[in-house]
Amino acid sequence: MSNNGTTNFMQWVMTMARKTKAAKKVGPLAALLQRERAEQARAPLVNEFATQHGDYDRNLRKVVNRGGTPIARWRTAGHLSTSQDAAIAHCIALWDIISSSGGLVANLDRTVFGTPGDGHPREVEARSDLLRMKNHVGAKYWDVFENVVRFDEPAGLAGSRLAAPEASKEYAARLTVQFVADIVTMKERLSY
Repeated sequence: MSNNGTTNFMQWVMTMARKTKAAKKVGPLAALLQRERAEQARAPLVNEFATQHGDYDRNLRKVVNRGGTPIARWRTAGHLSTSQDAAIAHCIALWDIISSSGGLVANLDRTVFGTPGDGHPREVEARSDLLRMKNHVGAKYWDVFENVVRFDEPAGLAGSRLAAPEASKEYAARLTVQFVADIVTMKERLSY
């Protein structure tokens, strides 16, 4: 191709680019909508007041609060070992099996052939596993463990989320959770 052909081609490309830019004119309402969407894309996903009370980790797709629960805070701080974390994840999975429906919704899996029963076999097995773990450590330790892990109570007592934080009670609850998690890992022979 000669030099003259290249310039003609470049001129044609430039005129086509001008035509496409001229064809994409938007009205004032569409321009306002585009500006609002661009501002929303740049805006933080969590407002400034919420960021003061959490430990937020921003990903390209989502924002995760690493300080929302006592377990999340302890994981971030490195207070939980991998075996303790495995025991906590195992117990959370069992609790999820048990509480598959909300309190106001009828769980039809809990009836066997139209008569009230113990429920689905997986639920029965999960309940027996949790009862066995509770018997390994005792009711008092298990209650603290369950309140912290399942219900996110930082001191292991009902309502401790609403009270003023006390470092000594939260420290005692953390030691109890670590102890129970170690016993569960050992007795249940969990691999992690």
